[in-house]
Amino acid sequence: MKKSLILYLLFFGFISFSYSQNSFDVKVSGSGPTIILIPGLASSGEVWDETVLALSKTNECHVLTLPGFAGQLATDLNAGFLPKMKTEIASYIEIMNRPVLVIGHSLGGFLSLQLANEYPELISKAVIVDSYPFYSAAMNPTATVEMMKPMAKQITSTLVNSSQEEFNKQQAASMPIMTATKTRIPQLEDWSVKSDRATIGQAIYELMTTDYRTNLSELKTPILVLGAWYSGKDYGMTAESVSASFGQQYQLAENVQIEMAPTAHHFIMWDNPEWFMTQIQNFVK
Repeated sequence: MKKSLILYLLFFGFISFSYSQNSFDVKVSGSGPTIILIPGLASSGEVWDETVLALSKTNECHVLTLPGFAGQLATDLNAGFLPKMKTEIASYIEIMNRPVLVIGHSLGGFLSLQLANEYPELISKAVIVDSYPFYSAAMNPTATVEMMKPMAKQITSTLVNSSQEEFNKQQAASMPIMTATKTRIPQLEDWSVKSDRATIGQAIYELMTTDYRTNLSELKTPILVLGAWYSGKDYGMTAESVSASFGQQYQLAENVQIEMAPTAHHFIMWDNPEWFMTQIQNFVK
């Protein structure tokens, strides 16, 4: 009995210690099969609050906030941001000793795609929310990694070196493109202002200069891609044209389903919440 108690305490002590080694924050709620939710660039895990409210009725939800974002302490960037996050999240999941569903938005969607591809034993399914294997090709279909490096470097430099006033103005100007839900804009601005700009800059650079499309020829994990197009409707974008862009980028994936949100901007979970939850719940089932 005493030996069993010691083993129990050691086991749970190890779990707590191992989790504490991650540079990201985690909040857990609900019970049932595990879902990992990863937010996007400069976003808090609170972006998933409504999603978790529904999913936690049947699932154990682990909501991450990545380091350097929305007031979280920044991490060492010498080894890169995305590679470090991918490895840390995989280690976090591995301790659970069971495959999980992962849901990621934007940058979190890119990480979810990498996890599903490179750690198939850990990921049962993945939901990719408005994210591409090669971000730059979504803007310019002829883009290459080498072509994008100077532009990515310039964007990063401008972001890091701009004054706080300039940065705040830029964020205020860009947020209405991100969501059609106006009441959410102040929250997005607040998360951005509280984020570490060096981390944002590094993450943007890596997203712009990482072409993951050919890696998808090895992807066997079922994935659901939820795309948004409505913020570009005044610039000639249609659901069909954007869906075709997603299809082109994900064409090497063996088991991919692509669905386009009806009227959502980038934050689909806020702008088309009922549609969003229906897609996820059907995919989970």
